[in-house]
Amino acid sequence: MQPHEREAALKRMAILATLPDDAITRVAQRCNWRDYDAGEQIVGHEDASTDVLFLAAGKVRVIIYSAAGKAVVFVDLAPETMFGEIAAIDRRPRSATVEALEVCTIAALPADEFESLLMREPGLAIATLRHLTAEVRRLSERVFEFSTMVVQNRIQAELIRLATEGGRTQGEIVLSPAPSLSDIADRISTHREAVSRELSRLISIGLLRREHGNLKITDVAKLARLVVEAKGE
Repeated sequence: MQPHEREAALKRMAILATLPDDAITRVAQRCNWRDYDAGEQIVGHEDASTDVLFLAAGKVRVIIYSAAGKAVVFVDLAPETMFGEIAAIDRRPRSATVEALEVCTIAALPADEFESLLMREPGLAIATLRHLTAEVRRLSERVFEFSTMVVQNRIQAELIRLATEGGRTQGEIVLSPAPSLSDIADRISTHREAVSRELSRLISIGLLRREHGNLKITDVAKLARLVVEAKGE
């Protein structure tokens, strides 16, 4: 990216929305910019690096692998997202691995620079707090699901999460391309066979439909009600 493109990419990030233009320019200049190929590791679990990272282009996956190689997927991040802030704040090893799902452009801001920026820019400090509390709420919800819901309902909940990432919560929503059985299984700590059975069941009752490599949820609200009932809400 050219310098003006880098600044433009940072300006599009909601987390940096309160920064004045001169501050955006300084951040762009102080970041280390790098492109990553699909499948390449950006940071590793337990790495000592502490930069905060801004995803200028592409998509990444936050994941941890067990000693036996089992993948636990936490979340996929879209462009214009900040990540790596936990290590930047507490200066401890990385809490997860982040891998590029496609070609990505990453801006890495040193932790000391990020901390100074938070001190100078209260709007960014508040935005970072809100970002972190949203993550706590999301992870708390997933812990609750793992602790109280059977696999069938966890699959339903994950489909709803995937469907509503764009903000829509009603009607038909197409997941394109369709997530693989392994992908869904890794997200909710189960196996492909369980996912296959539940998707087939949801197709048989008309809540899902496969279309040209995509997966259509025909009634998101109805699928969400199944999860609500399972939670006893």
